[in-house]
Amino acid sequence: HFLLADDPGAGKTIMAGLLLKELMVRGDAKRVLIVCPGVLVDQWQDELREKFHLAFEIVTRQMIDASYAGNPFLEKDLLIARLDHLSRNEELQAKLTQSEWDLVICDEAHKMAAHYFGNEVKKTKRYLLGERLGQVSRHLLLMTATPHSGKPDDFDLFMALLDHDRFAGRVRGGRKERGESSAHDMMRRLSKEQLVKMDGKPLFPER
Repeated sequence: HFLLADDPGAGKTIMAGLLLKELMVRGDAKRVLIVCPGVLVDQWQDELREKFHLAFEIVTRQMIDASYAGNPFLEKDLLIARLDHLSRNEELQAKLTQSEWDLVICDEAHKMAAHYFGNEVKKTKRYLLGERLGQVSRHLLLMTATPHSGKPDDFDLFMALLDHDRFAGRVRGGRKERGESSAHDMMRRLSKEQLVKMDGKPLFPER
């Protein structure tokens, strides 16, 4: 399980496609599910088709109705689902729970947020979906340009989607034990200033 958190414009979608293709070549990924905001589903489908020759289908009500068993998550190997379509639909999540995936990719994953109110954790529907996706996948890739909201406890809750045991519970008496620095082995984060082309020149001009 891994978090890709490079700046906007760094090509996270392309890197996810390269990972996906590599896992397929190794025979380690046949069934792949991509979950992203509705405005991005067509972009994901187009890029995967044009750049990687992969034919992903978008989960729709029509697809569900036309499904032989009423569950496209069991019948199709390459799917793209809308984040809120899944997170707000318990019936659809129940169908998802019946399936298993080699790789699940979540774009704009920071939308899967949870927060502390006192000592109580408030989990959003999107966060609960993130937990469920982790349960049905062997490999989980979260993608976002904004993993940290400035609240270390919320960041730990977010990282718990990748490793619940390691990031569970609230850190007390200082934050040396956890936080962004301790997630380095599960997280790749590059700012625009760090990104370079193949020849070593900066990818983006200076501000």
